[in-house]
Amino acid sequence: MADSVQDDLARAERWLKSNTKRNAFKKLEKEIVKTGVCTECGACVSNCPVDALTGVYTTGKYVPTLTGNCTSCGICYTVCPRTLVFWKDLVGDFRSAWKVRSKLQNEKRQDGGAVIAFLSYMLDKKIVEAAVVTRQDTKKPWMPVAVLAVKKEELMVAGGSIYTHSPVVQEMMRGFKSGLKTIAVVGTSCNIDAISKMETHPAGLLQIDLGLGAFKIGLFCMESFTYTGLVQFLEKAGVDLKEVQRMAISSGVFTVTTSQGKHEWPVEDLSRATASSCSYCRDFSCKNADLSCGNIGSDEGWTTVLVRTIRGEQILQESAADGYIEAELLDPKGLESIERVARSKAMRYYSLKPER
Repeated sequence: MADSVQDDLARAERWLKSNTKRNAFKKLEKEIVKTGVCTECGACVSNCPVDALTGVYTTGKYVPTLTGNCTSCGICYTVCPRTLVFWKDLVGDFRSAWKVRSKLQNEKRQDGGAVIAFLSYMLDKKIVEAAVVTRQDTKKPWMPVAVLAVKKEELMVAGGSIYTHSPVVQEMMRGFKSGLKTIAVVGTSCNIDAISKMETHPAGLLQIDLGLGAFKIGLFCMESFTYTGLVQFLEKAGVDLKEVQRMAISSGVFTVTTSQGKHEWPVEDLSRATASSCSYCRDFSCKNADLSCGNIGSDEGWTTVLVRTIRGEQILQESAADGYIEAELLDPKGLESIERVARSKAMRYYSLKPER
């Protein structure tokens, strides 16, 4: 190897060591090579500064193989065309990142209650005419129902998380068809992506009719569950769905609160209840929203908020100035937490069809 190239690889190694988490070849092997995602390009092998990797031909296939001493420099993982290492790919563009806590009284608030606070501000100031939120069905406990709220008081019943798909775009369209012009919508990336397409595609309603507008509040989401699967899981665990007061997912733990106390399970225990569409989603932080909100990256009792657009920034700043919320800039460790979880979800896509 020419000395100049060797020196350049050493510089690359130093940069990774100083600026980011480094990933050893074992991680590349687990996520890319053994899952059949490898493109056989040889980037990892040829960029290894200590020649620890070899492209071994097995049954006619080029397989990157560890044949030397891996120093965990991270270059092989970084240059692989199938790994996701850029912040934009993992979390998307954003203008600023905050931890936010609502100043409004709401017994059903989740984390910092930021979403309901933002919506309350926009309705009070007539920035939007209505907000699409999800609440429980009055007859079927924890069955999600998308509703149009036109008053702040109507938002409060929608506090808290329901981990099942809800047709919020359909409810937004119902609002437009009834004559509303400006609607705020709260949803996960699958909902927000649909609205984004309606805004940008030549055949999209919000592109064709410039008099209509949607303010998009996205929710961090690893996965959603089918209602039937969730009911069956809780029944098997001896939990009556009617007695459930709150559901929450944090740090890989699914927590259900009843009058008898808290019940906890690893989220992976609910894998059979996961909605099939979630397996194909790689967007954890809702990249196409105006404001993206979740509980990753902030202290307990706060909501993490990624401001992605100018109008999102205006709503956050004005909500703080008018006393609806308190907000503090998110520290670098919080951003690292978001990136880590986002990568975990995005790379999970590659495990759908493991090599046999």
